[in-house]
Amino acid sequence: MHKRTAVAVSGILAAALLAAACSDSTSPARRALGTPQFDFSPSGITRNQVNGSLGLRGRTLMKGFNPTNPHHGDAIIATFFWFGSTNIIDSVTDVLTDPSFTPVGNKYTLVEYVTSGGISMATYVATSVQNFPDPNDPSTGVVLAVRANLSDSVAEGGIEISSWSGVEAVSAQALGAHHTGFGSGSTTTVADPGAISVAAGALVYGVTMSNGLAGRDPPPGFANVQTQSDASLVTEGDYAVQASTGTAHPQWTWYFSSPSTWLATVLTLNPASSSTTGNLTVSTSTTGSNLDPDGYTVTVDGGSPQAIGINAGVSYANLSAGSHSVALSGVAANCTVTGGNPQTVSVPAGGTVTAAFAVSCAATTTGNLTVSTSTSGSSLDPDGYTVTVDGGSPQAIGINASVSYPNLSAGGHSVAISGVAANCTVSGGNTQTVTVPAGGTVTASFAVSCVTPPGNLTVSTSTTGANLDPNGYTVTVDGVSPQAIGINASVTYTNLSAGTHTVAISGVAANCTVSGGTSRTVSVPSGGTATTTFSVSCNAPPVVNAGPDQTAVTGLLYSFSPSFTDANNDG
Repeated sequence: MHKRTAVAVSGILAAALLAAACSDSTSPARRALGTPQFDFSPSGITRNQVNGSLGLRGRTLMKGFNPTNPHHGDAIIATFFWFGSTNIIDSVTDVLTDPSFTPVGNKYTLVEYVTSGGISMATYVATSVQNFPDPNDPSTGVVLAVRANLSDSVAEGGIEISSWSGVEAVSAQALGAHHTGFGSGSTTTVADPGAISVAAGALVYGVTMSNGLAGRDPPPGFANVQTQSDASLVTEGDYAVQASTGTAHPQWTWYFSSPSTWLATVLTLNPASSSTTGNLTVSTSTTGSNLDPDGYTVTVDGGSPQAIGINAGVSYANLSAGSHSVALSGVAANCTVTGGNPQTVSVPAGGTVTAAFAVSCAATTTGNLTVSTSTSGSSLDPDGYTVTVDGGSPQAIGINASVSYPNLSAGGHSVAISGVAANCTVSGGNTQTVTVPAGGTVTASFAVSCVTPPGNLTVSTSTTGANLDPNGYTVTVDGVSPQAIGINASVTYTNLSAGTHTVAISGVAANCTVSGGTSRTVSVPSGGTATTTFSVSCNAPPVVNAGPDQTAVTGLLYSFSPSFTDANNDG
C-alpha cells in the first residue's frame, strides 16, 4: 500500500456547508480492508478539473477552478472542512471571479454533513452545470468559483472542488447512495464511512479529514482526487469508477501518534444515459460592414441567455434528446439573420447538433440623436420645454431630461429648444447644429439657467378736502428713485426685485394729512404687480376779518365791527 503523508496545497478562497444524513461512530481498532471492488472504466464518467484550499477564515469561503473551468454539463462535488461542531452554511452558490462576482446560478445540494471532536465536514453536489465560459480565457483570470455563505465566522476552514464529465444531468437521478462515519484514535486507525451500493459505471467519491497531522493509506482501488494539509487539518479525496453493479466500501488507514479525530464521507454519482441526452453547439458567422460591436445573445427553449460573439460559438451539454428552439437576439438594426431565427434543432441521443446562425450587416446610413436638458437656478420652468429637429414634429422634454431620435439620416441636423420661460436663459442659444454619425449616436445638450423674475409696483394717491396741495407730491421706493405724483394720480415702478420694499410719499402740504402715515412696506410678487394707495385729506385754514382800518379822534367815541369765519367749522 502507498502511504500518503500530509502535503500543504496552496490555493485561493473556499466554500462551506450544511447538514443531514446518517453517520456511524467507529472504534479506533484497525479493520480488515478486504478485496478491492473497483476498476476504472475506460469510458463513462471521467475526472475533469480539481482545486482546493485550506487556511480559509471568515464568513465567506470560496475557491475557483483556476486556471481552467469545468465543461458545461459536468457535475461538481464540493466538500468543505472547518473547525466547529455546528452546520453554519446558509447557502452554497457559484460565481465568476470578475470584479462583480457575477452569480452563475447552478444549484448545489447538500449530500452529507458530519461533525465530531470539534471539526466538521459537508459535501455538496451540483449536476449539469452551465452559464460560465467554456472554455475560459486564462488571460482574464476570470473562472468559475464555488462559494459558501456562512451564518458565523470560522477561524480555520477549507474546500475541495472537483468536476466530473459523464454524470447524469438530473440531480435526483444522478445522486446514488451516500454515508458518513466518524471516530478517533491515537495510533493506527481505520476511517470507515460505511459500505454503499453502487450502479454499473457510477462514480464513487470518498473524502476524509482529521485534526491529526498524520499520514494515511488510501482505500484500495481508489485514485487520488486531492490531498491537502496545513498546520491544523489534513484532508484527502479519492475516487473510483465501478464497472459493474455492486457495493463500495472505501476505508482509509490513519497513522496517528496522538489523540486525533477523523471524519469520512462516501457518495456515488450515476453515469449519464446516452439514450436520453445530447449536446448542442450554437455558432455565429457575421459578414458585411458596421458589424454589431457588442455581439449577440443565445437562448435555448427560452431559458437562461448566454452571450456569444459575432463570430463565435457556445455549447450546451446534456440537453434532453429531441427538439429544442434556439434563438439569437441582440442583433443590430442594420444586420439580418439568414436562414431563420429562431431555429428548431433535434438533439441526438449521445451526440451533438449544431445550430449555425449566419448574420449579414449592411453599411449604415442612419444614426441616432439624443437631446438632453440641464436646468439650474431658481423659479424653474414648471412645464418643461419643447424640442424640434430640423423644424419637424415637436417633442416635449422635461427641464432635466432627455429624448431620443433614432434612425436619423447621417449628417448635419438643426436642433432647437423652445418654450423657455422669460426668466430663463439657454447657454449658447436655443438652436444647435449637430452631426449625426452613421451607425452611432450624437448628443445635443442644452444648459438652461433661471432666475426669479421681478415684479411691479403701482403707487396711487387719493386727495380730498379743501385747499388741496397745488403742486402734488413725491414718491420714493426704498429711499431712492423719486417720482412726482399728482394729488389724485398713480405712478408705476417696473422690474423691482420680488420681495419687500419701503414706499414713502413726501411734499405733503402742512394743511394735509396722510392716512396711515407717509411710509409703508409693500411686498412685490415675482412676475406680478403690487399696489399701494396713499389717502390724503386737506383742511382750509380759518379766516379772521378785523374790518377796515380805523382812525381814532381824540375826544370822540370810537367803535369797530370785526368778524371770524371758519370754513371747516373746526374753530
